[in-house]
Amino acid sequence: MKTVDWKRVAPWTKSASLAVTTFAVALLGTGCNPECVDQFDCRADNGQPPAGQQWVCVDEKCETEPVEQPPTPDSGTPDAGLVDSGTPDAGPVDSGTPDSGPGPADSGTPDAGPVDSGTPDSGPVDPTPDAGTPDAGPVTCENTPHDAKLGTLALQPGFVATETAPLPDGISALGSSPGPTYAFYAVQGGGKDAALYSMGTWPDLQLSTTRLYDVVTPEDRAGSVAVYAGGYLINDGQRVFTGYTTGASGAPGSVSLYDIATPASSSFLSAPKNYSAAAFSNGNTSAVLINGGGLGTMPTGLGIYGLVTSENPLGTVRVANFPEGTVGSGFTAVADNGVAALGYFNGDFVNVIYGVAPSVVAQAITSGTPVELASQSPIVVGSDFDSASSFGAGVVVNRGGYDENFSFVSTDVSRFALSTSSGGDTVNVGARAAVLDYVDQCTTVTMLEPLGSDVLVGVADKNGQRLVRLQVVP
Repeated sequence: MKTVDWKRVAPWTKSASLAVTTFAVALLGTGCNPECVDQFDCRADNGQPPAGQQWVCVDEKCETEPVEQPPTPDSGTPDAGLVDSGTPDAGPVDSGTPDSGPGPADSGTPDAGPVDSGTPDSGPVDPTPDAGTPDAGPVTCENTPHDAKLGTLALQPGFVATETAPLPDGISALGSSPGPTYAFYAVQGGGKDAALYSMGTWPDLQLSTTRLYDVVTPEDRAGSVAVYAGGYLINDGQRVFTGYTTGASGAPGSVSLYDIATPASSSFLSAPKNYSAAAFSNGNTSAVLINGGGLGTMPTGLGIYGLVTSENPLGTVRVANFPEGTVGSGFTAVADNGVAALGYFNGDFVNVIYGVAPSVVAQAITSGTPVELASQSPIVVGSDFDSASSFGAGVVVNRGGYDENFSFVSTDVSRFALSTSSGGDTVNVGARAAVLDYVDQCTTVTMLEPLGSDVLVGVADKNGQRLVRLQVVP
């Protein structure tokens, strides 16, 4: 285990407001010139885009843009028959010739024969009433009913949605303290202006106007390469950890450490390709597990690294090796029973994840001998996924896949229970349990974040962005 050589930078001490920016994930691949030819180059180099976004190649540079949701036509567009206005009736148009026989005149110009019986008209009535009379057009996300908490997402049996809180614009990462009072911090901004702010305590969240700390080093803020704020924030009660990568070759970046009690002691640590992270604790051993391509002065290479917080000064160690053929970093979570869910982006360009027992992770941290991740218990997700979090004694993922435009289309949020065998060194993986089903793409999940034994789901739709707390029904 190595001792960390931190780079200290004084924090901000005065307020500043940030322009709202689009969320950007950490780069995983190696930069080049030109940066891209098409969106596939962007995906291979930068990893999966944020939820609801897609990679595009503009002027040989990778950018993200919102995914357009196609409207869903209703079952009665157009009507199976002509719209009945009531006048004239469905009979032929009057010829204008006076009635040839006795009897009362009909309601229009005298026709050439008796009044017809065409009421209602001869076309069948719509099987499903549409949004207006006559048709108001196709059913879209704007006129689809939305639940106040979950929008059009369908909550499945075994789970309950409780409190909600608004999610401000431009938040690229957030996280809470261990609890039972959950103090929140957030990173606002997705590029060089990314900075740390307080958000208060759950559920009364409100983004502070006081800028606590710049997430990006002064050198990278002043440099010419693009910066991508990471999508994770870890709060161990004493420090707040977050990170970023850059568009330079090899995706260099840093992990920032904000010291809550002594802001002047805040610092940075080199961490190329850092993509996700989670707090781990087992007995007297604790660490922040970082899924990336290196940490501090350690040899580089994709894997799981540990920033050992149970040591003073903090140490660094390689915790797990990825198998040969791994393309990029992946997702990281630690269940509340200590089981770690560690993943990577494989050679088939799909995210995979494995369960690792807490005793095995702790042994790797203390011994300095990394675990071979491919030898651990696979969590068979059954599809690709674009986010993951702990959820009680298990892990939850947002499942789906990439369409022909290389945009992620979600199908459901599902949970896998995780436990250890009687010997404590093997993980048992439970069957998939659907938590939320996507009825359509009108409401999307933007993030999954742990809150004690529960999970916070970031939800976005026509009613804005919000956080929804989900719990497992006892």
